[in-house]
Amino acid sequence: MGPARRDVRRLRGRAGTRSRGRLRGAHGAAAGRGRRVTIWRLAWRSALRRSRLFLWNVAVPLLLLTPVALSAAAAPHRVAVFGVFIVFFGAFGSAIPAVRDARDGWLDEILRTGYPAPRWLLERTLAGTTIDTLQLAPAVLVLLWSAGGFGAGPVVLVSVLATLWFANLLGALVAAGVRSLAEAALASAALSLLLLHFAGFFRTPAPGWTSFVAEWNPYTPLRAALTAGAGGMPVDASVWLRSLVVAAGVTFGAAVFASDWSRRLRWPRTP
Repeated sequence: MGPARRDVRRLRGRAGTRSRGRLRGAHGAAAGRGRRVTIWRLAWRSALRRSRLFLWNVAVPLLLLTPVALSAAAAPHRVAVFGVFIVFFGAFGSAIPAVRDARDGWLDEILRTGYPAPRWLLERTLAGTTIDTLQLAPAVLVLLWSAGGFGAGPVVLVSVLATLWFANLLGALVAAGVRSLAEAALASAALSLLLLHFAGFFRTPAPGWTSFVAEWNPYTPLRAALTAGAGGMPVDASVWLRSLVVAAGVTFGAAVFASDWSRRLRWPRTP
């Protein structure tokens, strides 16, 4: 993100210039025809410039998950492995870069230009979700192909998008509460495993409070969709509404209070 960083620094160094919800490329702004630079654009610019890393993030899921998809393991076991990998992929990929950006001052530079914190959060989460989905799509397609579950493909795609959205959002929130990369990784893993457990990835929720929690868990739709794709079972549409309501509520709350909690991501930490 070197060129993008230089754009922001030039923007800050230009006397009397303060961005109002957008960042302008340095050369275009100087010429009076600045091109709008958003967090979405910066995230994609960074991902595409590091093409080797992008391809590596496609290859690693394929190498690790293809043997699982093609194995003779029972469908629930394959679903559990895929679910853990997808959630960790999104949460780790969001929390660790957020801590790194906070510690090296990159996030502080962006917010000092006047870029709204809620917009930063939503654009960052959306960019991370789409990039992660593209990188995980080949591995998920292998699972569907191995089980002949392409009929559930659209539902699986939507569930992966929803899961990665929440995982990326969770990663940013985790980063605001920790002080190191190690803490970010540990907290992301602990929270992700807890949510995966209550979503029923490791065992079927028993009737009672665990079943109630699973109904409102943001990761439950992923389990239902992957189970349909890997086991040839019909998709259970009843799990979607409550889970998506929770994900939407967390997103709304995080965006509304982003100006407050994002201070924890600015380095040095501000109260």
